[in-house]
Amino acid sequence: MARDAPFYSCHDRLSGTGQEILLVLASGLLVVTLPIETGMLLAIVLSFVHSLYTVARPYCAELARVPGSTVWWPPGPDEKREHVRGILVFAPAAPLTFTNAQYISDRIMAALVTAPAPVKLLVIEAGGMIDIDYTGSQILQQTIATLRSRSIEVAIARLADTRAQAQASRTGLIAALGPERVFKSVEEAVRRIGPAP
Repeated sequence: MARDAPFYSCHDRLSGTGQEILLVLASGLLVVTLPIETGMLLAIVLSFVHSLYTVARPYCAELARVPGSTVWWPPGPDEKREHVRGILVFAPAAPLTFTNAQYISDRIMAALVTAPAPVKLLVIEAGGMIDIDYTGSQILQQTIATLRSRSIEVAIARLADTRAQAQASRTGLIAALGPERVFKSVEEAVRRIGPAP
């Protein structure tokens, strides 16, 4: 079922380019206005804080099917998109770690609340998960348990990085999902376990 809805981005922030320009300007100002050693040190600290923020608050998006294809992509504001009723496809573009897992979990829950129809299947598109630590896995497992208690199925798709796959197994994430809920593509997950139309 197709619907036109605004693109859901769970990260309200300046574009990456805008942030980088502000960071360069602030760093330059620090170096020019303060003694060189102090200015350089503060510029390095500022860059480090920006990097931590980017990891702790990653870009996340609700994906939609590109019309006439099996590709799921974050749609632009004026692009046609296809959403399948009862299915939310959510893509965190970051490793799953202790620094961002609660944030990602909160964004998933917020996306479920704003979905236009009750969600029966959440597919986590994990192409950006190149690392999964124990704490991040535990937080996501708690989210999965909460969703299942609300009769929402959870699947993961495109967890392609071999190290992340091993970490997902070792930390219990695959067991919590169930190996039959791990898919090579979003479309495969939607077709195999999505709600009947």
